[in-house]
Amino acid sequence: MIREVWRIELGVGVGPFRLGASIAEALHALKIRLPVRPFEISYSAADPYKRDVVVHSAEDGFRLHFDSARQMLKSIEFYDVNRVALKFGRVVIFGGDIAATFMSVYNLFGPTFPGHYDAAEQSYVLGYKGGCVKFPIPAEYRNLYLNGTDLPMEFPNGATPAATGLTVFMGGDYWSLGLPAPTKKYYFEEIEVDIGKEHTSLVFTGRKQRIRLGWSPQEVISEIGAPVSVFRRAEDPNDGATVAGGLVSDYFHNYPHLGLDVLYDSMHRASKVILKTNALGHPDFGAYNKCNFQLNFQSAEMPTKTSSKITPETAWKDIRLVFGRISDLRPIVHDNGLGLHPFGSSLCYSPTPGCIFEVMKNGFIASVTLTSSS
Repeated sequence: MIREVWRIELGVGVGPFRLGASIAEALHALKIRLPVRPFEISYSAADPYKRDVVVHSAEDGFRLHFDSARQMLKSIEFYDVNRVALKFGRVVIFGGDIAATFMSVYNLFGPTFPGHYDAAEQSYVLGYKGGCVKFPIPAEYRNLYLNGTDLPMEFPNGATPAATGLTVFMGGDYWSLGLPAPTKKYYFEEIEVDIGKEHTSLVFTGRKQRIRLGWSPQEVISEIGAPVSVFRRAEDPNDGATVAGGLVSDYFHNYPHLGLDVLYDSMHRASKVILKTNALGHPDFGAYNKCNFQLNFQSAEMPTKTSSKITPETAWKDIRLVFGRISDLRPIVHDNGLGLHPFGSSLCYSPTPGCIFEVMKNGFIASVTLTSSS
């Protein structure tokens, strides 16, 4: 078997992982490795936007940290640099037969400002722009490096510290990480959704394009491009329509890179658009990029005391307040039937015509379905 050797690029990425990549991209990179290694995803189940989403590969000793709102990779942390072969330039510095000493790292990565001692991790952190390397400090020598002016090239007993950790990030300071730019040009672009009584339209603000419910597939494709895949509903004689002597059923055009699906009816009109939040714990998680929608309701019946703009991070309790309804909405239970949903079935609410919210048990949105009023 060919040994994996990943390249370290400070401020850019490590191996197949790039800072600014979406969660879906990172999960794909993990799943195509052979043999596939197990990995875990940790997040706040009660409030998914409270802290970072972390993908942990214990077998390879690294963690991928994602911004919870934008779902973009913000840092790559190797807490055990000896489990995966890593090279900087042409030199394999970690994961080889010889431990990476302070001097070998310093000579390869180049000179830098004095590092600092991290009391919480009991390590000396040697920092560079876009990355840092950690060296454990024995308890008896910790007081030597508290002021951060001395470099631990060699301990008083003659031993040389060996690196155990590596973190790659955006920015010049490990303590204040910057958020990298997306790896894809239009990833997480804002989609302005105007929901009115007569029509519903979506404006892709980054690429300056728009689509509208009721359009034909040709009109939609001319704006946002061809779908990645097409899914047809099971043909049901009671649900289809006879066109030119044949049975035509509804069908989906899937745009996972945009975080949405478009449903066309038997007359080839866009009757629904489903916006995905790529919610953690949902069966669709990882299959779509997160859709960064902004819902704007143009109805004159909307309350004026509260903001009517809704985003993927807006909690259901706040959405109810937008529509001025607290207890009179009755949901429809949505059961995917997979038996894999950690929150159980989701609930679908329609607080206003033309808009259905799929809400998970933690009170956050999994998807928004825009429907045609005609």
